[in-house]
Amino acid sequence: MAKYLVGIDAGHGMNTEGKRTPVLTEDLYIDGKLVKKKGQCIHEFEWNIGVSEYLAKALERCGIDYIYLMDKDSSTDTPLSTRASKANKTKCDIVVSDHYNAFGGCSSFLDRKGGLLVLRTQNCSSKSIKLGELVANQLEEDIDYGYSYGLRKDVDISGFTLGILRQTNMPAILIEYGFMDVLKEAKLMLDAKYQKKCAESVCKAICKYFGVAYKKESTPTTSNKTKFKIKVLSNTLNVRKIADWNTDPVTKVKKGQWLEVVAEVDAKNGKTNMYKLESGLYITTSPKYVEIVK
Repeated sequence: MAKYLVGIDAGHGMNTEGKRTPVLTEDLYIDGKLVKKKGQCIHEFEWNIGVSEYLAKALERCGIDYIYLMDKDSSTDTPLSTRASKANKTKCDIVVSDHYNAFGGCSSFLDRKGGLLVLRTQNCSSKSIKLGELVANQLEEDIDYGYSYGLRKDVDISGFTLGILRQTNMPAILIEYGFMDVLKEAKLMLDAKYQKKCAESVCKAICKYFGVAYKKESTPTTSNKTKFKIKVLSNTLNVRKIADWNTDPVTKVKKGQWLEVVAEVDAKNGKTNMYKLESGLYITTSPKYVEIVK
């Protein structure tokens, strides 16, 4: 059992009213892949859950336990009192709530500077301030923010205290990683590489707070750099963002599909190795599910 426990809170839910970007005026592509069509919105929860899951993996790698305070299925917006109660009952050492900010009602994109904002509640402990300062400083160091508001009191920004910070018994901060009604920053919300970069930065700060050594993720070794094709043999087969069997699948492929492979990599957490696809995603190498097309 790890020495420390972090309560991770991905704010809001997919159906929470107003917590989404303005309507996109053009298709959004990331690494050449269409992720949102013109006329759609990006929900804040899509960022919040993405960065939270990456933070969980980073903490686990560094020997720090975590629990999620919200309902991961996101169909409902877990009440703040429920989230805080879970943190208090499980005696979390700290709480980190992940969010994406907005200047207004998100009816349209605004020509304004966005930036980083880390919040702590008024009359909080010195430990909350220490945690907030470490996180703000680390994010400022690692991420190319155009502007940073640094660590601020919730009441000074919103005019009231925030429940997830006020109702928890342990040091707690809320991170606003950007503004979703600033187009430049909204475009980053679904970028998995950016989600991961932010999560790793927060993990570094948490390690500093606890006095734990930060362990950088090892780069999977490649055993085959020659491109080749594979054919899917299963009716539905999971595909993952990273070469780690403990991660949740991001999509599925169907029987009969041909896929371009760029490398075979050593996957984490047992099972078989994985093929790295041309899309940047990962799939099993098991001949039970895929075959190399000669």
